Amino acid sequence: MKILIPVDASQAALAPVEHLATLARRGVKFEALVLNVQPRFHQHVARFTRRSDRDALRAERSRAAMAEAIERLAQAGVPFRAMTEVGTPAERIAAVAEREAVDEVMIGVGRHPAWLRWVNPSIAQGVMELTDIPVTVLARGRAGVFERFALPAGLAGIAALLYAAE
Repeated sequence: MKILIPVDASQAALAPVEHLATLARRGVKFEALVLNVQPRFHQHVARFTRRSDRDALRAERSRAAMAEAIERLAQAGVPFRAMTEVGTPAERIAAVAEREAVDEVMIGVGRHPAWLRWVNPSIAQGVMELTDIPVTVLARGRAGVFERFALPAGLAGIAALLYAAE
């Protein structure tokens, strides 16, 4: 069984690693593919920098983002490969899942209120839309009070002021 684990530098992204470590302790055999997707640089940045410098920066950021996941998988005795891709996260995750013929994609996500998911669409949802490979989403954490109440109330207040000004 081959499982793709996309990670970034967040603690929520490590949820699948914790789950797989538990499965490994129970004797379940599988291979993990740890994937970090680095964004493309804006054209103005790309125009005035060398490709080798951009590649080095991406590699450094990717190593940092994957370090804890790799360490935990190694400690749990889980066989894994680490990979880096460049592009839009959902598109690259789906493409790697198809290319590597994985059996499952496990994504760790933080909990966010519905309004924030509307403003900033979920990468996990994007992956599900782009591939038929099963996607397991493991949520960690809690939406903060600021995210749940203060920011929406503030935005509603600004909208009311703008409406009243017209």
